[in-house]
Amino acid sequence: MKNFETNEELIFGLIIDDLDNTITPANKELLRQWRIADTANEKTYQEFLNVQVNLDKLVERLDIDAQRSWESLDKKIEHSPAQEQLPLFKREKQGSYWLKIAASLLIVCSIGYYFVQKNQDVVISTDQQTRVTNIVLPDGTAVQLNAATTISYNKNSFNRDRKLELLKGEAFIQVAEDKHVQFRVDLGELEAKDIGTRFNISKNDHKIAVIVEEGKVALRHHTTSKEVLLTPGKMGLYNPATKELIATNNPDRNYKAWIDKYFVFTAVPIGEVASQLEKAYSSRIDIKGDQLKKRKLTASLKYQTLDSALAVISASLQCKVTKSQNTYTLYDN
Repeated sequence: MKNFETNEELIFGLIIDDLDNTITPANKELLRQWRIADTANEKTYQEFLNVQVNLDKLVERLDIDAQRSWESLDKKIEHSPAQEQLPLFKREKQGSYWLKIAASLLIVCSIGYYFVQKNQDVVISTDQQTRVTNIVLPDGTAVQLNAATTISYNKNSFNRDRKLELLKGEAFIQVAEDKHVQFRVDLGELEAKDIGTRFNISKNDHKIAVIVEEGKVALRHHTTSKEVLLTPGKMGLYNPATKELIATNNPDRNYKAWIDKYFVFTAVPIGEVASQLEKAYSSRIDIKGDQLKKRKLTASLKYQTLDSALAVISASLQCKVTKSQNTYTLYDN
């Protein structure tokens, strides 16, 4: 408890979870101890609460989107006399205090995603550069989001109707057990129903893919009622253009590499290797040289940084690697 004043990100996260009714009992107690530790802490909590209440009123009255919410709240920040009166964690941070509250409630920049609460629907989106974002749903289901992913759920009814909507992107889901309410994912034309499982799911304009790691998933088309049952090691594929829904063996050994950064390549063309690494590390990789583009990689890689992975690749393929801003280039010696 002595380090509360230096753990602003932790405290802000606990307050947001508490206001959103998704806080765990252990974290609830941690937050309670922080609140009673100092009157300034309790005042800080109340300021968060006031911002949440006012934001809800704005959304309900004006039906505004996230960007307009930010602009409206930003104006309030600039002209608020409370900005100069609030006790702070550290005196030198007075000018940014209300900005931090707003950012915590609307755009959580430090962890790469933002959420918007509108009519009790919680929408969470990750940006293009986010690596992995961990979310815990109200029922305890753990969701890991890839970059450029958006999910939505109703926080008030979720425990009665455990429906998560994947609007775009990719997520790995570990479903919390509930014998009475089945977990399901709304994918637009399709719905994935869980039967006690862990699965990876992705959606873009060209396909929907579900890969089951544990348990079972029933993948069903809303209109045609066609359904496929997926067991561990199976993949469900849906083509929006042809309306074709099939179940097949999962050919992608690296489908979870965006989470654990573990790749296994067996005689894989370097262009395909680069494509998979780009997805996992949210970086661009260019391949220069016709001879290099023809080479294939056989290797196992498990590195948290792309620099380390490319160092091994460059040694294996006897090529060089350079970096300029967020782009890596592989080229012949």
